[in-house]
Parts: sequence; C-alpha cells; structure tokens
Amino acid sequence: MQSLGWHAYDWQYEVLRPGTPRLILNCARQSGKSTVIGARCVHRAKYFPNSLIMLFAPSEGQAVELMNKISEFIKSDSEIILTRDSTNTKQFINGSRIKAFTANPTSARGYSDPDIIIFDEAAYVDRELYLTVRPMMTGGKTDLILLSTPNGKEGFFFDLWEQDPSIWSKVLVRPIDVMHEVLPAQYPMFDEQAFIKEQREMGIKAFISSRHTRDWLIEEHGDMGDNWFLQEYGCEFRSRQDVVFDYDMFTNTITHDVDPLDKIRFEVVEDKPLFG
Repeated sequence: MQSLGWHAYDWQYEVLRPGTPRLILNCARQSGKSTVIGARCVHRAKYFPNSLIMLFAPSEGQAVELMNKISEFIKSDSEIILTRDSTNTKQFINGSRIKAFTANPTSARGYSDPDIIIFDEAAYVDRELYLTVRPMMTGGKTDLILLSTPNGKEGFFFDLWEQDPSIWSKVLVRPIDVMHEVLPAQYPMFDEQAFIKEQREMGIKAFISSRHTRDWLIEEHGDMGDNWFLQEYGCEFRSRQDVVFDYDMFTNTITHDVDPLDKIRFEVVEDKPLFG
C-alpha cells in the first residue's frame, strides 16, 4: 500500500499483519475494509506464485465491487502483468488467480486448498454458501476472512463473532461516538480509551475510525434513527425490529440453574387404575 501511495490506518496494519488465518472485520460503513482486503489479495497474488484467492458476497455484483477495489491496486502497480483480466477473474503471469463468485452455492464447488477465502458483507451471506465453501480449507493452508457490518443477531457472521477469540482474530472499527450529543439523556459520554480496553479484554482489537466526521455522523443519525445507526456505524448487533420475540428476549428465558436429570430422584409409586 505504501509503495503505491496509499496511507494505511492503524487498524489496517493489524489486518495486514501476517499470521492471521482466521480474521473477522466488524467495521463501520465506509471505514476502508474493502480497500485493505484488496491490498492483501493483490500482495498475496503478486509475491506468492500460483495463489488462488476466492471472493464471495451476497450477490455477484457485490463480489465484483470488491474486485474493482482489487483492480485499483493492480492498475497502480506497473510490475503486475495479467494474462486474463475480466470482471470476475484476474490471472497473473505467475499463475496466481483472484476470482469473484456468484452467491449460488453450486458455483463454489470444485475448488480445493485456496490460499485466501473472503466473504464480503458476510452478515448478509446465506449460511448455505458459507458451509459449502468451508470444506475447501481441508488442506490447512487457507486464510479465511470475513468482513461486514452487523445484520442483526443471526447468521454465521454473528455466531462466529461470538465464538472464542482464540480461534478468530477479531477487529472492530467504529467512528467517534455522537449518541451522547444527539440523545444526552439516554447515552452517557463515550470514553474511547475505556471502550478500547474493555474490548481488548474480551479478545477484540478495537479501533476508532478517523474517516467519519462528527457532522456527518450526526446527519446520518438524523436520517437513520437509533437502531439502524448503531448497527451501521456503531457496529452493534441489534435485534430486528419486525419480530415478536427478539434474540435477547429468547436467550433470557434460558437458565442453567437446574439439576441434571441424573441427579433427580424419582419416587416409584404403586400402579393404580386411572378411573374408579
């Protein structure tokens, strides 16, 4: 990125760091997640011959949009020579390939041991596609990267974000907080350093984006309202607004404060007829 004149944010250095085979990016809209992933893809393809990088998204058009980010880096690097250059395939002279796929699970079959698998807008990708792709990683060399903003408390992106951080490297990128300005009675002053520390203690590498201005965020909140704004910019997994029983209500009905069945004593009583 630096050699091509791009400036990397602190959190992007974290994403580009080697040795992260399982990476989840929970990033606010327009924070730069597609750009940094595009750089990582091109670097891999250029410097590691015969690499296979696979791009998936909720639709073919969205996968191609990520490919367009990748094309920007390719066009900026005069050392890269392509033998095939289409909207869904970039083939390098060294044998490396970057391919964008449709959202149809059948399109993902037939490949094995890719070097990188990427799910863009992963919170909106069908679980069936994700489960179809996973067996490709059997060889053990594949880096799996999920990037998205949240989409409610459902789907594999949400499930994996909640999993043990020892398996996944989690990066959270949100802008400065404006909720205490627009709704001071409901939201206290936001302490950025305390937030970052709290997230780190949970195994999440949190960063504050510098791309979003305060005025823009306040304008966005005015158009979006609380729930949508906190999801799109606050990176919060919010319960859907069109359901009778939301995720939190359901989970609050579950308790483990009961004795296992094998510890309960059953009293055997004499058989008696049900009726007189």
